[in-house]
Amino acid sequence: MHWFTFRKRKEPPVTGLILPGGGARNAYQAGVIKAVAELIPAHADNPFPVICGTSSGAINAAMLASNALNFREGVRRMTGIWENFHCGKVFRDDARTAISNTSRWLLAFLSGRMGVERPLSVLDNTPLRLMLESHIRLARIQQSIDCGALRALSITASGYDSGSSVTYYQGVDDLVPWERSRRFGLPQEITIDHLMASTAIPMVFPAIKLNGEYHGDGSMRESAPLSPALHLGANRLLIIGARSPAPDSVTAAGREMPYPSPGQITGYVFDTLFMDSLDADIERLNRINHTISQTRDGRVVYQGKALRQIEFLVISPSRDIGELVDLHAGDLPRTVRTLLKAFGAATRGARPLLSYLLFEAPYCRDLLEMGYQDAMRVSGEIRQLLELEEDAGKAPPIAVTGDKIHLIPAAPRGGVA
Repeated sequence: MHWFTFRKRKEPPVTGLILPGGGARNAYQAGVIKAVAELIPAHADNPFPVICGTSSGAINAAMLASNALNFREGVRRMTGIWENFHCGKVFRDDARTAISNTSRWLLAFLSGRMGVERPLSVLDNTPLRLMLESHIRLARIQQSIDCGALRALSITASGYDSGSSVTYYQGVDDLVPWERSRRFGLPQEITIDHLMASTAIPMVFPAIKLNGEYHGDGSMRESAPLSPALHLGANRLLIIGARSPAPDSVTAAGREMPYPSPGQITGYVFDTLFMDSLDADIERLNRINHTISQTRDGRVVYQGKALRQIEFLVISPSRDIGELVDLHAGDLPRTVRTLLKAFGAATRGARPLLSYLLFEAPYCRDLLEMGYQDAMRVSGEIRQLLELEEDAGKAPPIAVTGDKIHLIPAAPRGGVA
């Protein structure tokens, strides 16, 4: 968990909420936001004018944006979904479908007919579409924008043909599309297809066609996950991660380790896919902040534009999520456990993979509670970021790592989109 704060600016605060991907881990995001809802006044406006979601974070983002006129109600609906989750709400987990899809993939691969009769995906995520359609009223997003309760919602997906990260956004009229290397933003009314595209894990779930191009999971090409919020006008950020900042344990020297199973390798790929770009972008933003702090006039110009000044708070799990996986791995449906076991995902080394796929209520509730408690431990910093108190900004910033708390000296802000 990290906190960085910088000098107050003259411009009005516009807080952006960053909800990256993480599969079932994103129940943690719901817990953090539940705490935020309790910290703000009962009838307060939506505290996040800009909401940006990717992959499963896009579902949380759309739920909040569609309830921006009643933030607490949106949080209640979102937490209700996570508290009652199970795999059957994401993909068809019956034995017949699981065996059929897996057999088709194996047959197509072994017979060399992948280009002729290839199955669209390993899993059928039709239940996810049905759940989204029944729980999210996307028409309310524009109502929230028109009433001033929301500035913008963005959903990021990856284009398979263009090889680019595409951020689709719906927002106020003065927003301007952007284009950077392998990433760009397009104004478009957000639909269920955008959410399905952003959550379409490659090969696991089918790709979705948007604007004539097939799209997959937004985390694949998202090299700068903080960028959309800045382009949409945010000048301070609340970033909710889904990985503990503590470094992974290293195998003791001389200890013989077995060759990694497919499940362990896939978990490593998922960890890279969902987590690494966010960590790298936070490091980049912090480095820019530091660079600006070293200049004489506190100003750095890049390509003719002054770098924007940003305040940000990052909240991420205080415990290793793998511990929860060990407690709840047995909650998966029998068919899913059988498939994962055949895939080599029943070993301890495959815990990262299970942590993304464990869409079961007991696991999600524990994650939600962890997020809630982690946020409450830094409630003062959340209040400061959201300016919920008159003296917000006067308390010294802190960083929390495990049980240790230490001060961070203030520095000028900076950021780049």
